[in-house]
Amino acid sequence: MSAAAATDRRAVGGLMLAVFLGALEQTVVATALPAIVRELQRIDLLGWTISIYLLATAAATPVIAKLGDLHGRRRLMHACVALFVLGSLACALAPSLPALIAARAVQGVGGAGLIVIAQASVAEIAGPRERSRYTGLFAMVWALAGLIGPVLGGLLTDTLGWRAVFWINLPLGALALWAGAPALRRLGAGRPGGRIDLAGTALFVFATCALLTALSWGGGRYAWLSAPVLGGFGLAALGALAFARRQGRSAEPMLPPALLRDAVIGPALLVCLLMYGFYIAVAVLIPAYFQIGHGLPASRAGLLLVPALVSGAIGALWAGRYAARSGDYRRPVLATLPIAMLAALAMGVWAQSLSPLAAALLFAAVGLGTGPCSALVNVIAQNAAPAEQLGAVTGAMAFARTLGAAIVTTAGSALILMHVRGSGGEFAGARLSELAAQTLPAPTRELFRAGFAQLFFATALAMAATWLVYAAIRSPVLNLRPAAAES
Repeated sequence: MSAAAATDRRAVGGLMLAVFLGALEQTVVATALPAIVRELQRIDLLGWTISIYLLATAAATPVIAKLGDLHGRRRLMHACVALFVLGSLACALAPSLPALIAARAVQGVGGAGLIVIAQASVAEIAGPRERSRYTGLFAMVWALAGLIGPVLGGLLTDTLGWRAVFWINLPLGALALWAGAPALRRLGAGRPGGRIDLAGTALFVFATCALLTALSWGGGRYAWLSAPVLGGFGLAALGALAFARRQGRSAEPMLPPALLRDAVIGPALLVCLLMYGFYIAVAVLIPAYFQIGHGLPASRAGLLLVPALVSGAIGALWAGRYAARSGDYRRPVLATLPIAMLAALAMGVWAQSLSPLAAALLFAAVGLGTGPCSALVNVIAQNAAPAEQLGAVTGAMAFARTLGAAIVTTAGSALILMHVRGSGGEFAGARLSELAAQTLPAPTRELFRAGFAQLFFATALAMAATWLVYAAIRSPVLNLRPAAAES
């Protein structure tokens, strides 16, 4: 192996480790929650331990991505690793649950930077065709984080205590920075004189936080038609309108409106919103299908997600390698999305009679069908972006994924509960997570399985719409000829 190739592998490996850290922190804490509440009490605030990290990550991702374009991703990565490590240290030392929640917010901002700066950095140092190969590897990192997170969190909590879940991030953060140093040295210094629009940034963060908070409150802490939830949605709408107006006047918009109208980037954002939104929503909610609909314990329900994680990673890795060899970004996605659509349709048709294993295998087919799209949709948007807007486009894609997942997960959960209530089902609890531990009568479990069928049908429609949008994208960046491969 040449020295240059070894350096490239270490560089990409370091960036993959950074993404792994950011992704792992979204899952590793969940299994530590019972131990946290035993020591710190305040069970009424416990849900915010998870929610605040996701909220901070969603709001910070596009902002950090834009800062990377303006001031260079090297310094931003250093700053985000420092924030992530300091947030982890504060979490490990937290004397109370409010202090832990505040530290998780800091950690979430740093985690957002680890992910989006690493993704944009790979796009900056790799040629258009090589990006797809690396994106497939990053998809495997996400799957690995999803598999390892709950197991690692439980192991550390049982052996060393829940604070070890955060202490471990200190050496791992330092390792990610060291391993990624070769990649960071190859990055540009940004645009001299560029300054982020602070007013626009504040409006974006305000609108995002208001929307995600209202979504987290609705149907649980407050009724959907209550004043706090409706007020949250109203504030989010006002903030979004003000942000959109500000974007049109800003010298440095977070995402230039012209890029939203681009023939590749605009549809790619819609693909990301639809495909990721519904796939992640089903992945989040299907454990409740196994627990509520089939009466399985949480441990077995979690294991039944493993085939989908593995198949999605395999699909992404194959598509990335295929696109890197051929330059064809269309065929893998257009060939495999129908698999996801048909599998989701089958889950809807037979939701009431499927065995848990059959449902898990069908969802694995959904993962296999969406894997290539998850690997390539970011690449086609990055390839179409001007070099000076690479981070902004990467951040917008990540935000579309998060927004779609939050909206569809909330709407899907409400749809299932409304179906059961409308069919005369009786149960105590306003959220699916609250019902998972209850012993429900067989007729009610059957109604829940029928309710999940509505979600599966909606997912099949979303996959069909995703196929149509992707098929309509026409641009040379989707079919790179060998001569242009590394231009």
